[in-house]
Amino acid sequence: VFLRFPLRNRPGEDLLVWTTTPWTLSSNVAAAVHPDLPYVLAEQGEHKLWLSKGAVANALRGDYAILDEKPGSELEGWTFDGPFDELPAQQKSGAAAAHRVILWDEVGEAEGTGIVHIAPGCGAEDYVLGRDQGLPIIAPLNEEGVFVAGFDWLTGINVHETARPIFANLEEKGILYRLQDHTHRYPVCWRCHQELVFRLVDEWFISMGEPL
Repeated sequence: VFLRFPLRNRPGEDLLVWTTTPWTLSSNVAAAVHPDLPYVLAEQGEHKLWLSKGAVANALRGDYAILDEKPGSELEGWTFDGPFDELPAQQKSGAAAAHRVILWDEVGEAEGTGIVHIAPGCGAEDYVLGRDQGLPIIAPLNEEGVFVAGFDWLTGINVHETARPIFANLEEKGILYRLQDHTHRYPVCWRCHQELVFRLVDEWFISMGEPL
Protein backbone atom coordinates (compact mmCIF):
# COMPACT_ATOMS: atom_id res chain seq x y z
CA VAL A 1 0.00 0.00 0.00
CA PHE A 2 1.19 3.52 -0.89
CA LEU A 3 -0.22 6.29 1.30
CA ARG A 4 0.33 9.93 2.16
CA PHE A 5 1.53 11.30 5.51
CA PRO A 6 0.57 15.04 5.48
CA LEU A 7 3.41 17.26 6.69
CA ARG A 8 2.46 19.60 9.53
CA ASN A 9 4.73 22.56 8.85
CA ARG A 10 4.74 22.35 5.06
CA PRO A 11 1.11 22.94 4.00
CA GLY A 12 0.03 21.01 0.94
CA GLU A 13 3.03 18.65 1.04
CA ASP A 14 3.01 14.97 2.01
CA LEU A 15 5.45 12.13 2.58
CA LEU A 16 4.69 9.24 0.23
CA VAL A 17 5.12 6.08 2.29
CA TRP A 18 4.95 2.40 1.36
CA THR A 19 4.42 -0.74 3.40
CA THR A 20 3.62 -4.41 2.81
CA THR A 21 2.18 -4.82 6.33
CA PRO A 22 -0.78 -2.41 6.61
CA TRP A 23 -1.69 -3.56 10.14
CA THR A 24 1.51 -1.96 11.45
CA LEU A 25 0.29 1.49 10.36
CA SER A 26 -1.93 1.49 13.46
CA SER A 27 1.24 1.77 15.56
CA ASN A 28 3.26 4.19 13.45
CA VAL A 29 5.40 6.68 15.38
CA ALA A 30 7.92 7.95 12.81
CA ALA A 31 9.09 7.87 9.18
CA ALA A 32 12.70 7.11 8.21
CA VAL A 33 14.75 8.40 5.27
CA HIS A 34 18.33 7.72 4.21
CA PRO A 35 20.53 10.73 5.03
CA ASP A 36 22.46 10.58 1.75
CA LEU A 37 19.76 9.70 -0.77
CA PRO A 38 18.26 12.54 -2.84
CA TYR A 39 14.55 13.19 -2.22
CA VAL A 40 12.27 15.08 -4.55
CA LEU A 41 8.95 16.89 -4.26
CA ALA A 42 6.70 15.66 -7.06
CA GLU A 43 3.51 17.51 -7.95
CA GLN A 44 0.59 15.39 -9.14
CA GLY A 45 -2.71 17.18 -9.50
CA GLU A 46 -3.63 18.60 -6.11
CA HIS A 47 -0.93 16.64 -4.28
CA LYS A 48 2.75 17.39 -3.67
CA LEU A 49 4.61 14.25 -2.64
CA TRP A 50 8.08 13.74 -1.14
CA LEU A 51 9.83 10.49 -2.07
CA SER A 52 13.31 9.35 -3.03
CA LYS A 53 14.44 10.34 -6.50
CA GLY A 54 15.35 6.78 -7.41
CA ALA A 55 11.86 5.51 -6.53
CA VAL A 56 9.85 7.98 -8.61
CA ALA A 57 9.51 5.84 -11.74
CA ASN A 58 8.21 2.80 -9.85
CA ALA A 59 6.13 4.55 -7.19
CA LEU A 60 4.22 7.24 -9.03
CA ARG A 61 1.44 6.68 -11.54
CA GLY A 62 0.50 9.33 -14.09
CA ASP A 63 2.07 12.65 -15.03
CA TYR A 64 4.05 14.61 -12.47
CA ALA A 65 6.41 17.58 -12.19
CA ILE A 66 9.47 17.80 -9.93
CA LEU A 67 9.36 20.97 -7.83
CA ASP A 68 12.26 20.55 -5.41
CA GLU A 69 15.11 18.24 -4.39
CA LYS A 70 16.88 17.78 -1.05
CA PRO A 71 19.19 15.19 0.54
CA GLY A 72 17.48 13.04 3.13
CA SER A 73 19.46 14.72 5.89
CA GLU A 74 17.48 17.93 5.31
CA LEU A 75 14.17 16.15 5.94
CA GLU A 76 15.19 15.19 9.47
CA GLY A 77 12.83 16.56 12.10
CA TRP A 78 9.91 17.29 9.79
CA THR A 79 6.65 16.41 11.55
CA PHE A 80 3.61 14.80 10.04
CA ASP A 81 0.09 13.55 10.73
CA GLY A 82 0.02 9.80 11.18
CA PRO A 83 -2.62 7.62 9.53
CA PHE A 84 -4.24 6.60 12.84
CA ASP A 85 -3.62 9.52 15.19
CA GLU A 86 -7.23 9.32 16.36
CA LEU A 87 -6.77 5.92 18.04
CA PRO A 88 -6.68 5.97 21.87
CA ALA A 89 -3.45 3.92 21.86
CA GLN A 90 -1.77 6.60 19.74
CA GLN A 91 -3.05 9.39 21.98
CA LYS A 92 -2.03 7.64 25.19
CA SER A 93 1.51 6.84 23.99
CA GLY A 94 2.20 10.39 22.87
CA ALA A 95 2.98 9.16 19.36
CA ALA A 96 0.31 11.32 17.76
CA ALA A 97 2.18 14.41 18.94
CA ALA A 98 5.63 13.01 18.16
CA HIS A 99 5.46 11.88 14.52
CA ARG A 100 8.66 13.03 12.86
CA VAL A 101 11.14 12.16 10.14
CA ILE A 102 14.28 10.39 11.35
CA LEU A 103 17.46 9.25 9.59
CA TRP A 104 18.30 5.58 9.06
CA ASP A 105 21.15 4.16 6.97
CA GLU A 106 19.15 0.99 6.27
CA VAL A 107 16.57 2.78 4.12
CA GLY A 108 16.80 1.92 0.42
CA GLU A 109 14.95 2.85 -2.73
CA ALA A 110 14.96 -0.43 -4.70
CA GLU A 111 11.39 -0.98 -3.49
CA GLY A 112 8.74 1.38 -2.21
CA THR A 113 9.33 5.12 -1.96
CA GLY A 114 12.57 5.50 -0.01
CA ILE A 115 10.54 6.54 3.03
CA VAL A 116 9.94 3.80 5.60
CA HIS A 117 7.17 4.00 8.16
CA ILE A 118 8.43 3.05 11.63
CA ALA A 119 6.41 1.08 14.20
CA PRO A 120 8.73 -0.09 17.03
CA GLY A 121 6.07 -2.35 18.52
CA CYS A 122 5.65 -4.29 15.27
CA GLY A 123 9.11 -5.31 14.09
CA ALA A 124 12.56 -6.18 15.41
CA GLU A 125 14.49 -3.63 13.32
CA ASP A 126 11.93 -0.94 14.07
CA TYR A 127 12.16 -1.72 17.77
CA VAL A 128 15.94 -1.27 17.86
CA LEU A 129 15.72 1.95 15.86
CA GLY A 130 12.89 3.27 18.02
CA ARG A 131 14.82 2.51 21.20
CA ASP A 132 17.90 4.32 19.86
CA GLN A 133 15.79 7.32 18.82
CA GLY A 134 13.74 7.47 22.03
CA LEU A 135 10.46 6.88 20.18
CA PRO A 136 7.18 5.80 21.80
CA ILE A 137 6.48 2.10 21.44
CA ILE A 138 2.96 0.81 20.73
CA ALA A 139 2.32 -2.95 20.91
CA PRO A 140 -1.04 -3.64 19.23
CA LEU A 141 -1.48 -7.43 19.43
CA ASN A 142 -2.19 -10.02 22.09
CA GLU A 143 -0.79 -13.56 22.11
CA GLU A 144 -3.50 -14.70 19.66
CA GLY A 145 -2.63 -12.01 17.11
CA VAL A 146 -5.76 -10.01 17.93
CA PHE A 147 -5.79 -6.23 18.34
CA VAL A 148 -5.95 -5.23 22.00
CA ALA A 149 -8.00 -2.47 23.63
CA GLY A 150 -7.13 1.08 22.58
CA PHE A 151 -7.42 0.52 18.84
CA ASP A 152 -11.08 1.45 18.47
CA TRP A 153 -12.70 -0.40 15.54
CA LEU A 154 -9.63 -2.64 15.15
CA THR A 155 -9.90 -3.97 18.70
CA GLY A 156 -10.88 -7.64 18.75
CA ILE A 157 -9.99 -8.26 15.09
CA ASN A 158 -7.35 -10.81 14.13
CA VAL A 159 -4.35 -9.20 12.45
CA HIS A 160 -4.78 -11.37 9.33
CA GLU A 161 -8.27 -9.94 8.78
CA THR A 162 -7.40 -6.24 8.94
CA ALA A 163 -5.94 -5.43 5.51
CA ARG A 164 -9.16 -4.65 3.64
CA PRO A 165 -10.77 -2.66 6.50
CA ILE A 166 -7.55 -0.65 6.85
CA PHE A 167 -7.46 0.08 3.11
CA ALA A 168 -11.08 1.25 3.27
CA ASN A 169 -10.31 3.47 6.26
CA LEU A 170 -7.29 5.05 4.55
CA GLU A 171 -9.34 5.70 1.43
CA GLU A 172 -12.13 7.28 3.49
CA LYS A 173 -9.56 9.61 5.06
CA GLY A 174 -8.27 10.55 1.60
CA ILE A 175 -4.67 9.50 2.26
CA LEU A 176 -4.56 6.26 0.25
CA TYR A 177 -2.40 6.80 -2.87
CA ARG A 178 -2.70 3.36 -4.44
CA LEU A 179 -2.66 -0.38 -3.79
CA GLN A 180 -0.26 -2.79 -5.43
CA ASP A 181 0.19 -6.54 -5.15
CA HIS A 182 3.72 -7.34 -4.06
CA THR A 183 5.35 -10.76 -3.79
CA HIS A 184 7.96 -11.05 -1.05
CA ARG A 185 9.35 -13.51 1.47
CA TYR A 186 7.36 -13.81 4.68
CA PRO A 187 7.81 -16.00 7.80
CA VAL A 188 5.39 -18.91 8.15
CA CYS A 189 4.95 -21.36 11.03
CA TRP A 190 6.43 -24.72 10.04
CA ARG A 191 3.75 -26.58 11.99
CA CYS A 192 0.45 -24.85 11.20
CA HIS A 193 1.62 -22.98 8.06
CA GLN A 194 0.09 -19.73 9.32
CA GLU A 195 1.77 -16.41 8.60
CA LEU A 196 3.75 -15.10 11.57
CA VAL A 197 3.77 -11.56 12.94
CA PHE A 198 6.12 -9.78 15.33
CA ARG A 199 4.77 -9.20 18.83
CA LEU A 200 6.57 -7.21 21.51
CA VAL A 201 6.61 -8.89 24.93
CA ASP A 202 8.50 -8.70 28.22
CA GLU A 203 10.59 -11.78 28.91
CA TRP A 204 12.45 -13.04 31.98
CA PHE A 205 15.52 -15.25 31.84
CA ILE A 206 16.86 -17.39 34.69
CA SER A 207 20.63 -17.45 35.10
CA MET A 208 21.96 -21.02 34.95
CA GLY A 209 25.53 -20.21 35.97
CA GLU A 210 27.85 -22.29 38.12
CA PRO A 211 26.52 -22.96 41.66
CA LEU A 212 28.22 -21.12 44.50
